[in-house]
Amino acid sequence: MDNAIEKSIGNIVLSASHELLSEAEAHADRRRYERVSTNLKGNLGTVLDVSETGLSLRLPKGRLLRNGQSIRLSLPSLPGREKGRVVLRGSVCNRRENSHQYGIRLNGLLTEQLKNRKAWFRKTAAVVAVLLLGILIALLKSRNVVSFWYGPLVQAYSIGAALFVLSRVVLSIFYREPKDKGFLPSVSLIVAVKNEEAHISETVSHCLQSRYPIDKLEVIVVDDGSTDKTWEVISKLQLTENRLQCFQFQKNRGKRHAMALGSRKAQGDILVFIDSDTFLEPEAIYRLVQPFSDVRVGAVAGHTNVIVEENNPISKMEAVRYFVSQRIMKAAESLFNVVTCCPGPLSGYRKSAVLDVLDAWENQMFLGAKATFGDDRSLTNFILRNYRVIYHAGARCATYVPSTMKVLIRQQLRWKKSWIRELTVAGRFMWTKHPIAAVSYYAAMVITLVSPLIAFGALFGLPMIGVPFNFFGYIAGLLLAYALLGLIFYYHTQKKHWYYGLYFALLYVCIFSFQNYYALLTVRKNQWGTR
Repeated sequence: MDNAIEKSIGNIVLSASHELLSEAEAHADRRRYERVSTNLKGNLGTVLDVSETGLSLRLPKGRLLRNGQSIRLSLPSLPGREKGRVVLRGSVCNRRENSHQYGIRLNGLLTEQLKNRKAWFRKTAAVVAVLLLGILIALLKSRNVVSFWYGPLVQAYSIGAALFVLSRVVLSIFYREPKDKGFLPSVSLIVAVKNEEAHISETVSHCLQSRYPIDKLEVIVVDDGSTDKTWEVISKLQLTENRLQCFQFQKNRGKRHAMALGSRKAQGDILVFIDSDTFLEPEAIYRLVQPFSDVRVGAVAGHTNVIVEENNPISKMEAVRYFVSQRIMKAAESLFNVVTCCPGPLSGYRKSAVLDVLDAWENQMFLGAKATFGDDRSLTNFILRNYRVIYHAGARCATYVPSTMKVLIRQQLRWKKSWIRELTVAGRFMWTKHPIAAVSYYAAMVITLVSPLIAFGALFGLPMIGVPFNFFGYIAGLLLAYALLGLIFYYHTQKKHWYYGLYFALLYVCIFSFQNYYALLTVRKNQWGTR
């Protein structure tokens, strides 16, 4: 190691430890820091520098690493951050020419890996609780088997719904994030916006601050006829950033048209759509594009975290629900390359695949009416016909959710209308996909459509007509299932509001399940689907 690098590392040790060390102490601490054992049969290497996203590693002569190779590093200590042995995982992303020095990109930010190291006790407790709840649910559902012939349709639903949820949980355990391939295609970030003057500046700033090569990243903002100061805000941003392109519709045309315009203007090979109130994590784009190194992949769903507001209980409930819908449901779908909805806050698409279907998607009709809502699910289905669609849990963003029940109910209705419309689309080709994925899709469709009848029966109908039905058993089973899902949320996040998922369970029984039928009856009405 040359003197300049040694001096740099020495300064890092001194500043990070918050104390004055003698030259000998700093030298000894530095040597402890530099020596690492890798998964290359115990060979010792030298860490030259460490950051939040990666590190520089030098290996002895005679040992070579290839780009994309996974690596495990065990450091005796991490000065200024951790005392005691620290294990980090990453992959090789770069090798300096004619040297044994490598760039290592960490699997998750350094702070993320250190946080996970400390959370082992809470994670263990969550695993034990999940197992206990699983046993309780199994015991409760055994009653449905015993009583099956007293009400076969009701009992079959109860057993089927439980098996579906538990199968999603089991499948999600086998999910692994896509590998880091060091893939760096050109990327166009597209933001369709309407009346978001409060958030659009921060959204664009997060896009521009992505840890991605500057010459391969552009940001396109399309103002869909805003009536506030949104256009003024983004026009000012454009003056100081040449990677930002801005376009404006004089009148509101709908989010889908704004996304289509951005797609046609984009220069990148990968299109990444972002909602106008969404904030990207610095590594989100790099991680999102890695699966596109496989030409069979047409779209990648990112992971959306909810911005939890202390005085907004809906945000805590939605944080749990968003997590379940992604890290459990989408993770299970991703095992078979058939994610059925890439979320609006963050999703990537292969540009060539989008251009092939752009006109049909932009002008989609349903029952004689123009489709103006559910843009994300609709575009996913167009791509899913001919490509693989997967989920990347490490490509993360954060977004705002409704703060009032009225807005939440309207949002849920829009989503249900989109889901019903797209059933008629995906249902025609899903049978051609992996058998497990196909069976799961049609089973979920039936369970969702039948659930309002079961909820009504539990609350009112069945006891009145003399059909044996254990109302308290139904509610207990529902709450146990959502408690299990909430604990899985806690396992991954260590967030204390995990139990807010129980509130969503009750709202689903009382309100959201019945929206399915209302959405079916009003699916042609699209006034809430425009931007």
